[in-house]
Amino acid sequence: MAIADYFEKNVQAASLLLQNFDSTAFKALLEQQVIGVAFDESTSSTPEGRTTLDLLIRLLARFYPNIALVALDDAARKKSGMFEALAREINPHIAIPKSAREVSRWLVVGGSRLKLTGSKKITPIYIGSDNWVTKLSTSGPVGSGSSGNPFGAGGAACFGAANVFRSIFSAQLPGSQLDSKITMSMLDLDPGALKPKNPPLKKINLGECHLIGAGAVGNGFLWALAHLKCEGELHLVDAESLELSNLQRYAMTVPSDEGKFKADLGRTWVADAKLSVTPHKATWEDYVAARGDWRFERVAVAVDNAATRIHVQAALPKSVFNSWTQAGEVGLSRHTFLGDAACLACLYLPKGKTPNFDEIVLKALRLPEDDCHLREVRVRLDTGQTSERAFLDRVSTAANIPIDRLLAFEGKPLRNFYVEAICGGAVLEFGSGGQHNRADVPMVFQSALAGILLAADVVADVARLRPMLPTITQVDLLKTLPMITSTPRRKQAGSRCICGDPDFINQYQVKYPVPSSVPRKTRRKS
Repeated sequence: MAIADYFEKNVQAASLLLQNFDSTAFKALLEQQVIGVAFDESTSSTPEGRTTLDLLIRLLARFYPNIALVALDDAARKKSGMFEALAREINPHIAIPKSAREVSRWLVVGGSRLKLTGSKKITPIYIGSDNWVTKLSTSGPVGSGSSGNPFGAGGAACFGAANVFRSIFSAQLPGSQLDSKITMSMLDLDPGALKPKNPPLKKINLGECHLIGAGAVGNGFLWALAHLKCEGELHLVDAESLELSNLQRYAMTVPSDEGKFKADLGRTWVADAKLSVTPHKATWEDYVAARGDWRFERVAVAVDNAATRIHVQAALPKSVFNSWTQAGEVGLSRHTFLGDAACLACLYLPKGKTPNFDEIVLKALRLPEDDCHLREVRVRLDTGQTSERAFLDRVSTAANIPIDRLLAFEGKPLRNFYVEAICGGAVLEFGSGGQHNRADVPMVFQSALAGILLAADVVADVARLRPMLPTITQVDLLKTLPMITSTPRRKQAGSRCICGDPDFINQYQVKYPVPSSVPRKTRRKS
């Protein structure tokens, strides 16, 4: 069986994107696909080509059960073993056929045109890059550059994987078509630019930078830094360990990483770079409380909850860069605290009453939503009480789930049960009429692109390669170009956000004074 052990998470991710979703038909269609990845000597011998191929395999191998790696010349053939080993490390069950005859979709990296034989009408998708510029074409090769810049190369892998997904599931993605051509700078994200912004990227010193969250988006961020010539000190803050269900969308992980702390893993991923990485196995809130120094030059936020984002902004970093995924979208936002642009907290202030965590868990378990059961759930969460057989029997009856599917969680705390069985999609699927009501789980090409673009924002700010882009950028990977929008977001008059509070404003100005030697009219807004 070529399906990965964490395949149920792929089912969950796809069910959120595809219309008329049926898990059995979805699995059958995937098993019929053989994704061909063709590459030539120019791919294996250029930094950008190798970088694109590395990420492309990381994206495809955790979703598709059959991948054909096709070397187009002798020089490429000598390097194919390392890429095959990577695919098998990601999914030990994967099938890698030696013949290309059964290939159903083609991705081609490098400068060679694919020569197709037989009666199959398959449109190859050619991907490549030039420094900051991501390239894709269905008409012919686009080549790979020789720079050490990973951003254009990483973007090519993500857009290529997204196009393959859209091609296979086009019947369930109304209006979805292949991109015929992409030539876009990952620096300015303007798909219509006649001359995409493409300055040389020299060695970067990030200074002291923080990444909050080493999850799916954080993996993309760290992948980019691992392929970037950069120095400085990166503080990686994440309290969680890796679960099996995470592997579906964590581009840097392999099954042997299960159970290890994400922060520790993140340090190993960039071990070959000159960047110094300090892992902190703590929540942002606990890390800040223990740190003492509340000056944060740049903070990249890659978490999946609003509360932590608000808490990050409340610590008053000088600059904040934020990224997320939802449905088929990748989102980015950039923030300073002063001026009329929205701060990070502005985007996540709750509107009306929001349920407490114990209420969310109770609803997911499908137990009666009364005070008695709410108190029980609250006690189990607060005390770490383990889930005994009698409790699992009650959940089995309430959720109409066979008890044998729940027994693996006997003896585990309720919080673990909730994260693995519900958020992780390992067991429970709630809803009716075939509509799942589950946590928003992205495809890996979404998460990777979100992290890569988050890293690009940080690097662009450090190197002053461009003015900060509008507050929010949204990229829809399920649609053809132009599918990117960048919009400003202003502070709302009369808002209760901290960015309108005089005490917070004063403290920010005390923490980050504008140097007196800089003329007022030329001072850079912070």
